[in-house]
Amino acid sequence: MTVAVITPAEKTDLVTLESVKTYLQISDDSQDARLGQLITAASGCFTDYLGRPLALQTYRERWTLRGRIPGVNLSNGPVATILSASVDGVAWSGPLDECDVDRKNARIMASAFLPPRQMVFHRPVVVDIAYIAGFLLPGMDIPTPENPLLALQVQTLPASVASGCLSTIQMLSCAAGRDPLLKSESTQGVGSASYGTLDPTVGGLTPDAVGALDRLGIAADWMA
Repeated sequence: MTVAVITPAEKTDLVTLESVKTYLQISDDSQDARLGQLITAASGCFTDYLGRPLALQTYRERWTLRGRIPGVNLSNGPVATILSASVDGVAWSGPLDECDVDRKNARIMASAFLPPRQMVFHRPVVVDIAYIAGFLLPGMDIPTPENPLLALQVQTLPASVASGCLSTIQMLSCAAGRDPLLKSESTQGVGSASYGTLDPTVGGLTPDAVGALDRLGIAADWMA
């Protein structure tokens, strides 16, 4: 299988500067540049952990398949639309029915574009699919594909993921400039403070961020 990005995401930041300032209770503009850097850093951590982008992008995937083909499992989700599909260079004209596609798990049933007698191949066949997948992030324009096989249906970023991004930004902000091994400190006559530490095994994400991302995972490859 090969995957190519045809049209990369115009934006990758998961949350806006305004939402971060509200979350951190910051009212002035003096920290805007630093907060922008933290937004980008935290958003990148989310992509690294999940192993795929969250923003809407246009992809093209190609498989060389043989044997029984119940369907194809795309590498990125959720699926917003299917732009084209072909088998050994022969285009399928569609349109696809909603029952033919599991948008959340990025699955397309082979019966959607293959006659039943062609769902078992004794020689390798090449399946090529172009599609748009991911979430509509703040500030992104809704794509306008012409004559897609599957009607466009975009999803905004789940609130749980956005919330996890905000808490991760807060953690990154608090950890900036502090010894990562320092877990607590005290000042005589003043008091003591304890610090949360970034967990390198999850890329520095907060527990709620990890939980939100784990619920987004698309299904594993299930092709025969």
